[in-house]
Amino acid sequence: MQKLITNFTKSRLFRTPNLNQTLLRNFSVQTGSQFPSAIVAVLKYSAEEGYSNEIVDIQEYLENKKVVFIGYPGAYTPSCTNAHLPQFIQDSDKIKAQGIDEIIAMSVNDPFVLQFFAEAIGAKDKLTLVADGNGDLTKALGLEIDLSEVLLGNCRSVRFTMIVKDNVIKEINNEGGGKFTETSCALRIQNQLKELKDL
Repeated sequence: MQKLITNFTKSRLFRTPNLNQTLLRNFSVQTGSQFPSAIVAVLKYSAEEGYSNEIVDIQEYLENKKVVFIGYPGAYTPSCTNAHLPQFIQDSDKIKAQGIDEIIAMSVNDPFVLQFFAEAIGAKDKLTLVADGNGDLTKALGLEIDLSEVLLGNCRSVRFTMIVKDNVIKEINNEGGGKFTETSCALRIQNQLKELKDL
């Protein structure tokens, strides 16, 4: 099954012809933009209680915080599961040592799927997962993409990373689709954190 999913994704996901046009039309936030308001479920882990989720306004949740914010196309998709998020889990202590309060990863999935996904990748207290089940936050950011050609629905998040302080976007790295490259890797975020003077 995993081989089938991987082959299907490689064959279609990154060769969808209208991806660039979709991104150019919808992209809105940039460095210096205010992080938008949207209702999402925040999934967190504690050693005592395991995983729990809470429905919040993400803008209120990010008040007075310095965070790395990650967007990815979906739970259990190959690059998200095997490469992108594992990098941030592995480097979470290094990233937080640079002044980051939380590493937050968002996808257009429901919180129940994300709980199983978090357990599968060993997120625990390394990552906070955000379930943007209705796609409201993804759309408010202007980072949605139509992946209905590959049966993933007409509203998914492109792959991106951000550094956000007090609801202001300090850095944004947009992959322009689902592909994972050094643009959104954990090392790039660490280098950007070193260069930011007002964090």
